[in-house]
Amino acid sequence: LGRGMSNKEIAAGLECSVKTIKNHLNSIFQKLDVSNRTEAVVKGIEIGLISAEEQS
Repeated sequence: LGRGMSNKEIAAGLECSVKTIKNHLNSIFQKLDVSNRTEAVVKGIEIGLISAEEQS
């Protein structure tokens, strides 16, 4: 998510469906209380779930 990958790219890498990725993202958005991918990445960095160095 933090690397800017599309749902399709994430699904291919994890060998699952795009629908599964969408469901997981919706769950992540709810748990982080955000409404989009950008907000999720920012919040993830703020609370230490992702390091800023991982974004390159």
